[in-house]
Amino acid sequence: MSDGALATLRVEARAMTDLDSHIAHLGWVRLIRSDGDLFLECAAEDALRAAALLARAGARCVAAGHPIVASDLVPAIVNHLAPVTMPGTIDRVTLRPLDVGEATARLLSRRPALLRGRREHSGVRMILRGDDRLIAWRRVLWARPSLLRTHHLRGARPIVFDRGALERVAERYTSRRAGELTRWAQG
Repeated sequence: MSDGALATLRVEARAMTDLDSHIAHLGWVRLIRSDGDLFLECAAEDALRAAALLARAGARCVAAGHPIVASDLVPAIVNHLAPVTMPGTIDRVTLRPLDVGEATARLLSRRPALLRGRREHSGVRMILRGDDRLIAWRRVLWARPSLLRTHHLRGARPIVFDRGALERVAERYTSRRAGELTRWAQG
């Protein structure tokens, strides 16, 4: 996570393509979806570069303030990147691209059920050749407690007492080629 000043950009896009590839070229980034709007939060020194990279993905970025979390919203850890487009929610995905060494170690340490046989080696091979990148992510969804109790939000675990758990949640990983961030951002 970034320790310095942060910049928040509103991302305006009608047909954004391949967000994953462009985000993978930045350092620490947080994407925020709130009531149909998409924001990107990054280190202030990366803001111009982020705007240029997102322009290549088909999005226009303008400086903005990030959405404020209302006091009646409860955080929940979400273990997938399926889009949630319910009004009144704030969906935050914190991202960081992994360097080649860490990405290779993560892929090789996964359970065999996730990566079977030659697929494991082809994923590592693609990362070593520079054809793919691995992106670590953490997702927190802020919603009203009544909404978190419904079946519309599968995979969301509300955090009621230990708010520090939001920073300690285990990272998950996605491949740049999988396109999961683009689908999440488009809702």
